[in-house]
Amino acid sequence: MGKLVQVATTSVSNVSNFSITGITTDDVYLITLNDLYMTSDGARPRLRFTKSSDSSADTTSNYDYANKDMYANQSFTNNANQNQTYYNGFSTGTDNTEGLRAIYYCYNFNSSSEYSFITYEEFATNNASENAGRMGGMVLTVQQSTNGFNWHSSTGNISNATATLYRVV
Repeated sequence: MGKLVQVATTSVSNVSNFSITGITTDDVYLITLNDLYMTSDGARPRLRFTKSSDSSADTTSNYDYANKDMYANQSFTNNANQNQTYYNGFSTGTDNTEGLRAIYYCYNFNSSSEYSFITYEEFATNNASENAGRMGGMVLTVQQSTNGFNWHSSTGNISNATATLYRVV
């Protein structure tokens, strides 16, 4: 069984976007996200990978993802999208009782000859008090080295979030 070595952590408030970077080896990495909520009800966090070359978000239309949404008060749904410019998270509210929490495992991020991909588990309570979980995966279909994540909001700003990056050893 491996252990986690903390690489970086960042906490933000009232920002248009934020990043966490620090993936520099071929190891598997884990990113935790806690208490992410927005300045606007119903806004969605949008996720992109950051390029190792300059730590900027990769904004190309090369993200493919699939997941299963599991709502406490609805039937489950399957989602899949190809050639997107970001991954669209659950809608959130405007305080810590209406936020997103998640765990993301990162694979092949340091490699410039393979696709970077993640598996994820997310839990959210939105502004309509709906509780939901999501399990899935996403791949960036570009052979480049990536070093982390960048989040931005679909509407308004990110009111609060804490992200922590770990290397799995």
